[in-house]
Amino acid sequence: MSHNYQKILDFMVGAGKDLIKKSGNIKDIGVTKRFLTEEDLKIERGINAILKTFGNQHAIFAEEENDLVKEADDLWVVDPISGTESFINGTDLYTIVVSHVHNGIAQFAAVYYPAKDELFTAYLGQGAKVNGQLIRIKNDNSEVIKVELRISKHWKDKAQEDKVMQLLFPYKVSQYNHSKSMALSYCELASGRYDGVISMTRDCFPEFAGALIIREAGGKFTNIDGESNFNLADRIFVGGNEKIYQELLPLVKQVLREEAI
Repeated sequence: MSHNYQKILDFMVGAGKDLIKKSGNIKDIGVTKRFLTEEDLKIERGINAILKTFGNQHAIFAEEENDLVKEADDLWVVDPISGTESFINGTDLYTIVVSHVHNGIAQFAAVYYPAKDELFTAYLGQGAKVNGQLIRIKNDNSEVIKVELRISKHWKDKAQEDKVMQLLFPYKVSQYNHSKSMALSYCELASGRYDGVISMTRDCFPEFAGALIIREAGGKFTNIDGESNFNLADRIFVGGNEKIYQELLPLVKQVLREEAI
């Protein structure tokens, strides 16, 4: 399988380098949704073409043209451009995201961040890396605890957002605009830039890759029920080092339990 993973990685890096040339100079072609480009479609189709060479047991679940879940021993969860709005606007906070799930368990994850030429990878039981160097989640428990709060612009309940912010008053909270790649936030957490993350999402394509990268970096990442093997319908996620995760999960449950979109 390592040979298959390398094919995917090589494609991701090549596609990412092409994106840099077009960032800020491309049109939104979305009709039923906003923020869709020809590059999203091109990357998704390219990855799907590679997967078809792996055998009939492999299937793709991706954001654009393959968003119906298929029964497969080997499911590849793909977000061709996580942060397409950023790509269109030229703000360079977009990534390409792929994960491989075998019989329900994530085996491999990759996130390529073209703007900084950073390739984040994780293999089950082998740690997480960026450009081949091991990364670890922050565990120093400093006085200032940094938490990133990511809320999809499609989240419908503003009152919930406000309540979550109120409960996070003991922490230093960062909120990026909606265009930033969710996967990039998870990789930054795994790299030690933040202590925790809370996500209220529209879908879960980047979460499969982000979860494995965070866990292999020594952290925790689950759905609101505390389940590591979350399902495709989950929309609320919590991650961080062990201590901060155990603090954040109950806070999130106070506001959001049973409230996913």
